[in-house]
Amino acid sequence: MSSLSAEERAVVATVADFVDREVRPVARELEHANAYPEKLIEQMKAMGIFGLAIPEPYGGAPVSTPCYAEVTAELARGWMSLAGVMGGHTVVAKMLLAFGTDEQKQRYLPRMATGEVRAAMALTEPGGGSDLQAMTTTARPEGDGYRVNGTKTWITNARRSQLIALLCKTDPAASPRYLGVSVLLVEHGDGLVVSRDLPKLGYKGVESCELSLTDYLAPAGAVLGGEPGRGFAQMMKGLEIGRIQVAARAVGVAQAAFGDALRYAQQRESFGRWAVTWPTWRPGSPRPASWCGMPPSATTRVNGATWRPGWPSCSPRRRPWRSRSTR
Repeated sequence: MSSLSAEERAVVATVADFVDREVRPVARELEHANAYPEKLIEQMKAMGIFGLAIPEPYGGAPVSTPCYAEVTAELARGWMSLAGVMGGHTVVAKMLLAFGTDEQKQRYLPRMATGEVRAAMALTEPGGGSDLQAMTTTARPEGDGYRVNGTKTWITNARRSQLIALLCKTDPAASPRYLGVSVLLVEHGDGLVVSRDLPKLGYKGVESCELSLTDYLAPAGAVLGGEPGRGFAQMMKGLEIGRIQVAARAVGVAQAAFGDALRYAQQRESFGRWAVTWPTWRPGSPRPASWCGMPPSATTRVNGATWRPGWPSCSPRRRPWRSRSTR
């Protein structure tokens, strides 16, 4: 966090305290119950987390990208699903800031900053993921708007979002194909149905859904930036912060795993010695900490365990073995 300002370090510290105090004690229960974390989301709204990528004129409290990544990692350290809630939301906010019309910015950004409006992005389709130009969802001009038909899948936060950035083809015959792709800012209404929630092995609590659009009518003003055919470049630009956010989630999960493993190793005794003295925790080795993005040269506390430079400081000769029965 050396590159962060004092104010940004305070933001990260506040989120870390929230994670330790409110998130970690309930994360396991919420994950296994696949329960939407309504209370935690409300607390995140009150903390201003949904406005970290939105400028002050729209009611946000913007931070640098490194600070945003640190906040994401802290949330993921507690429960990755919370970091997922703000991921797509931030991508849509960035796209609105970069490409939205003044009317679109004023309509959505102030409410996105408070979390009143939470955004999702709809890219993936049942027949294709990474090859976005091969999508089949279409938005054909009709009157003063677009008639949308198609299916999207694995849409995070789809059921509880109030705004969806929908990638679709407004000109299926365009060549090259990306010139026929647009982003439509759509809201729940007639013709847009969350057709099913998709089962997951993990990353629960926050829904991932399939969206079905059948003759959904979007107004002409729903086209991001007001001009169709620019959606592919707009979405690629928005996904830049999305990729950083996903990487930061991985760092947070790794830090949580490292902290849990370290705490266990400090308590576990086997074959007459502490687990932390076995070769995996070789004295002076910075590798376990540095793998997780933690500075090996500084004392670091994560998930109730403490990593110190040159750890471990104990050895079988310095600390006598104690049977578990006498602990």
